[in-house]
Amino acid sequence: MKTSTNNRRGFPRHRACTFGIVRGRFTGRIGLSDMTLKHLHIYEELQRVGRAIQPDFYFTTIHVNHNVVCPRHTDSKNVGRSLVVAFGEYTGGQLVIDDEVIDTFCHPVVFDGSRKMHWNLPHQGEKYSLVFYNTLTT
Repeated sequence: MKTSTNNRRGFPRHRACTFGIVRGRFTGRIGLSDMTLKHLHIYEELQRVGRAIQPDFYFTTIHVNHNVVCPRHTDSKNVGRSLVVAFGEYTGGQLVIDDEVIDTFCHPVVFDGSRKMHWNLPHQGEKYSLVFYNTLTT
């Protein structure tokens, strides 16, 4: 499965991919991600998982992360709230939202990533996370 990898100085390498509706980085074109088109069965299962976690949460896009450690940022391309949940065999890696440390291990957290500064702390082990969010204005 093709994924993007991180090679930012000072951050560990990771793998990530996006399923669902995306907006082209350079073209602005809106459509289904390549991963969705290639692996529709995975996308359908991720949608089922998202609805099971929080049935009333609206999302168009799912980001799948493996061992991601991200710097302080806001999600400028997202619209509204994000739902984040992590799993795996790891320690550390908490999500920090506006300087509040939150453990997302098997505990979904909803917050407005487009407005709130957030990042995650370093971790040891194998960490996976799912981020459900909306890329379209309603």
